[in-house]
Parts: sequence; C-alpha cells; structure tokens
Amino acid sequence: MLAFGFLFISGSTLADATDTAVLRNKPALLRMSYEVLDIGSNETLGLAGVHYLVNVHPDWYVGASGFGALQGKRGGFFTGGFSVGTGKRFASKWLLDAGLFVGGGGGGSAPQGGGMMLRPHLDISRDVGGVLLGGGVSYVKFPNGGIDSSQLNLTLGIPFEVYYGRASASGKAVYSGDLFGLKLRQSEWLATAGEYRPADNAKTTAGAAMTASFKRVGFEYRRHLDAHRYFFVETAGAMGGQSDGFAELLAGAGYRVPLLSSQLHLGASLAAGGAGGGHVDTRGGLVAKARVGLDYDLTPALKLGLEGGRLESAGSFSANFYGLSLGYRLGEIGAGQGGQAWQGDEGVRLAKWRLVGVQQTSLAAARKSGGNRDLSLVGLKLEKFLTDSVYLTGQAHGAYAGNAGGYAVGLLGAGWEIPLRENGRVSFNAEFAAGAAGGGGVDVGGGAIIQPQLGLTWRLNHQLAARLEAGRVKALGGKLDSNLIGLGVIYEFSRPEYHY
Repeated sequence: MLAFGFLFISGSTLADATDTAVLRNKPALLRMSYEVLDIGSNETLGLAGVHYLVNVHPDWYVGASGFGALQGKRGGFFTGGFSVGTGKRFASKWLLDAGLFVGGGGGGSAPQGGGMMLRPHLDISRDVGGVLLGGGVSYVKFPNGGIDSSQLNLTLGIPFEVYYGRASASGKAVYSGDLFGLKLRQSEWLATAGEYRPADNAKTTAGAAMTASFKRVGFEYRRHLDAHRYFFVETAGAMGGQSDGFAELLAGAGYRVPLLSSQLHLGASLAAGGAGGGHVDTRGGLVAKARVGLDYDLTPALKLGLEGGRLESAGSFSANFYGLSLGYRLGEIGAGQGGQAWQGDEGVRLAKWRLVGVQQTSLAAARKSGGNRDLSLVGLKLEKFLTDSVYLTGQAHGAYAGNAGGYAVGLLGAGWEIPLRENGRVSFNAEFAAGAAGGGGVDVGGGAIIQPQLGLTWRLNHQLAARLEAGRVKALGGKLDSNLIGLGVIYEFSRPEYHY
C-alpha cells in the first residue's frame, strides 16, 4: 500500500553532472470527486474527495487522496491515503479511468470500525475547455467497520504538468533553455495558530451549550495569481480546550492590497470545506469561513500575519476566530496562464524534497474508556531540506487498525540527517515534531502532542529509499504516552524554486 504513492516520477532519471540541471516534466491531474454513501438504515453521507495524481506511464498513475464529509450528520469524518489507477483516452476528448484508493480515517461517530478504507472506482470523463468533467461508479468499504456502499459519483479534473529534477541535483541552477515559456508564480507556506470562540447559540453534538473556546494549529498553502489575487488550501486541528478531534480542511480565494508601504498588506478571503469532530456540531460537515487580515514582510522571504473572522457551519456551531501565521515565500515554476513570464536564467535552482509514506504503530496507546491498546496509522510526510542535513517536515496520519477509527494526527517539525557511509547509502536522522491529534477514543486531553523520533534510512536507488523509525508520542494534557515504531517508503526529488 505505501508504495502506491511513491512510485510516481520514478520512470525518468537525470544524468547531468555539471553545474546546471535539466528540468523534466510529467502529466498530472488534480481531481475533485463527490458521492453520497449509504452508511446505515435511512442514513447517507455526502463525501467529497481531492486527489493529486501523477502519471508514471502514459496509461498509469499514482498519488495521494483525501476525503471529507460535507452532508449528513457525520461532520468531522475524514480519511486519507494513496491511490493507483489506469486511464485510457479514446475518441480524442474522452477518458476512461479505473483505480483503487487505500487509506485510513473516520470520525463523526460513523461506523468506520478500525478506520481502514478501500475505494475502487470506474469513471468516464470528457475534456471540456481544458478541464475534465465526468462521473462513474465507486464502492466504499471499511473492512473492519460497518460502511459498505456502492454509489454513483461526479468528478472534476484539472490537468497540469509536474516539473522536477533528480534529488542529487539539488542546489544546481536550472538550464535556462528549460525555462522558456514557463511562468514564475509566487507561493507561500504558512504555519498557523489561533482560537475559535463559539457563538452564544453554538452547541455540542450532544445538545449541550458550547461555551469553551478552543485553540487550533495548522498549515496553509497559498498560490498567487497576480499581485492581488490568490487561492489557498488550509487544514488545522484542535489543540487545547475540550474539542480534541476537531479538524478542518478548506479551500478558498483571497484578495490583498498594499497598505501604507510595500511591506504591509491588507487582505480578505472566503473559503469553504469540511470540518467537525471533537463534539463540535457542524452537522454534515460543510462550513464556510470569511476573514480579514494584515501581512507584514519581515524579509523578502519571511512574513508575519494577523487575521480574524467568522466561521459558519451547517450545524449549530458558529464562531469568531483570530489567528497568527508565519509564512515562507518562494517562487515556483510552471506552465499555464497565471504568473509572470520567466525572463532570466538566474535564481532558479533545484531544491531537495521528500515524500514519505509511513506506517506507524503506537504501542499500548491510552484510551479514554480505560486501558491501553496498540494503534496503527497510515500517513504521509512532506520533508523540505533547508541545507544538506536540516529539513522541515509536515505530516498527516490516520488510524486504520486498533479500534480507533477517526483518530487523526497533524504535525509540524524539523529534523537533522547525516550519512553513516561515505557513499550515502545508509543515513541516520533525528526529528522533533509537535501538533494536534484527537478522535477515535484515544486519550490525548486537549489534543496537543509532541513526537520525537530517530530513524535509519537505506537508499534503494537514486529516487527510492526505505526507512525504519522509532520514537515516542506524548499528549501534553492526556494519558497518551507511548513508544512508536514505523516503516516508511521515501521518494526523493527536487523542485525548481526561485528564492526572493
């Protein structure tokens, strides 16, 4: 299962050993899906999906997928994992696609059992004005739970190209000829923290008045279309208060203008998506968020943000919120209409990244009902190297076994890696991450956790590696305090970036 998400882009290699590196590309697809599951007697669940898929062969793709509830009464139901499939074009503009998703998650007190989710699908779509519109049939099953549903689905696909290089070429300038016709787009990666203050009419899923505020920590990615407009994706989880297990995943668009100086910007945005869990009453999970904020450029690459706004849900929960963010700005290279045409050949270099598919087991994880039980999770790590040895990491994990369906973890942290052999075949890493966790009856208190760990990595070839890791996960306000062991499959690559 873990190999599905990390085979992509593995078909091409780079042999350039000079100071410049050749840029390669592969077709990719950002697909959105929606379906209505039958999950019990007279109960349905509207499930939205987001799929990031990359072709490893003209007819085969792999990637990562996530799903969240938007309709019904299971707000806070989220799953994530890996997809593999095959697609074949016919009659010029038509595409027939079959694939399989394997992952874990749950929430919203749905009958997900341990949390493992399987979803095969068969879809047909048509190219309409540069996007793929279609539909098909899918089958969703939780093997150790009570969800077993066949249904129709709708899909929207946005084709694009992935530009990449070999990981060993990181630090090299990109060959100028490869940049011809491409666009420079400004993007931002933000760590966020804030607090929700429930409105007077907000209630818990049990019907009690919801009076306690709760903090949230998360992550946001922004892509700027021009000097004013941008779109973004954000995700966050509860940390502190009495709403452990609350999570949100939203997408939206914003507009900003300079205020008094070129370093200070005033912005406003609207977003919608799924949220719930932690006894927060969002009903089916659909929420909308409006916010205004100020951004101040500390340096050309670093920014500090302050924002406030309002969140409304399909249930009784609504809240005012405020938040702080610390962002890192860089330029990304790609094709398409948006962005600034690239006119120079300086400043674009390849930066090393890793995607890591992991399976982790927390040994004797404490439960709210009393007692301890092993807990298994499947997850995805994104590692961005700042130097040859130091990296930042963002992680998301969901339970698939251990009778804790719905338990999810989101972490941000940093790590350090050194080779143990001169050829770099074996390396050692130490990592520390902190974030939010909750759901599935695991005793995490308010949801804040820390997770230090060590690892050994064996390089299989210039792109793939295997990792053995061990560490500890501790809830700062709960009883969870467990050793953990894990296995990972690593895909290494480099991305063209322009540093401001």
